[in-house]
Amino acid sequence: MLVELAARGDGGATPPPAMARAAAKPAPGRAATAPSRPAASVQGVTLMVLGLPGTAERHTARVTELLESWAREGRRWVGDPRAWRIVALPISSPHLPVLATQQSHWALWVDDDLEAFRRGYRLLKQIAEQGGPRRLLAVHPPGVGRQGLLANLQYVAEAYFDIELLVLAR
Repeated sequence: MLVELAARGDGGATPPPAMARAAAKPAPGRAATAPSRPAASVQGVTLMVLGLPGTAERHTARVTELLESWAREGRRWVGDPRAWRIVALPISSPHLPVLATQQSHWALWVDDDLEAFRRGYRLLKQIAEQGGPRRLLAVHPPGVGRQGLLANLQYVAEAYFDIELLVLAR
């Protein structure tokens, strides 16, 4: 459905790309903090996820598992993890630049295998080259810590691609 909307264009219903991206940027000094919205406002939020190995429900269920894990840890902004609409989008989608202007919640799937950094770097590079979102939430299997892989990807995203990768792992 989102891809259909992107293909149609919907006339002037979409703000200009610069305005949409500016609205997604956080205030200086707040990049490392979790969103402080009440759980009720999260109901019905669509989360566009890049980097999942596929678009089937079994792949998007991995993101839902992480949201459930965060909710159990007491992160109230998650609300009901089952209320989130997870949409896996292939990095090769021709609709990525249009959707980047229309959707405000984006995530990058980071796996926990030996090739995860290489894959993450390549995805970040493609996102930057294709006009994708400039702010993404790092989503990963529960238990992946901030040190090492996630911290390195966060650094590379900002330093090389001007992408803010929000890491919430402990």
